[in-house]
Amino acid sequence: SLLGSINFICTIYSIFSSNVSTRMSIILWSYLFTSILLLVSLPVLASAITMLLFDRNFGSAFFDPLGGGDPVLFQHMFWFFGHPEVYVLILPGFGIIGHICLSLSMMSDVFGFFGLLFAMFSIVCLGSSVWGHHMFTVGLDVKTAVFFSSVTMIIGVPTGIKVFTWLYMLLNSNVNKSDPILWWLISFIILFTFGGITGIVLSV
Repeated sequence: SLLGSINFICTIYSIFSSNVSTRMSIILWSYLFTSILLLVSLPVLASAITMLLFDRNFGSAFFDPLGGGDPVLFQHMFWFFGHPEVYVLILPGFGIIGHICLSLSMMSDVFGFFGLLFAMFSIVCLGSSVWGHHMFTVGLDVKTAVFFSSVTMIIGVPTGIKVFTWLYMLLNSNVNKSDPILWWLISFIILFTFGGITGIVLSV
């Protein structure tokens, strides 16, 4: 996965270098952000698993409280990978949906390419700093819990921008209402919106 991510990043960077004046597809941007997330989060997971194996087989005490370790540390390391992994799975979908909506509407204003791009960038940045919302029951102090809860809710802002941008572009397109691609897009947006609402409720 790490080598694949590096390959994607280098390939997309070479496209940047050779086509400075050409605007890249939103799908390529989503692959770039996905690769960066993998490159940041996977080494932490690999370290956590290695430390766990050393605890189990070689007598170390990284996560064993009897030897001075902290079992909560494993949860921090696991969820630091586990939550960005959610965005690794959904970001290419964001890119595909955004590309289709852009192709259907040909919008070039703020509700268009750059709105989707910066919303995706914000989601990547915020999504890397909210892993603690999976750990509210392990005894986090109040300030830490409030931080993770607040940032989780703030992710709703760029996510809402993406959803409303998709809807705005679809409303301003000339796509036929019986076109299957339209109903596929609407189904994705509805399902994604319901999932986002449950995330906001759980963060509160």
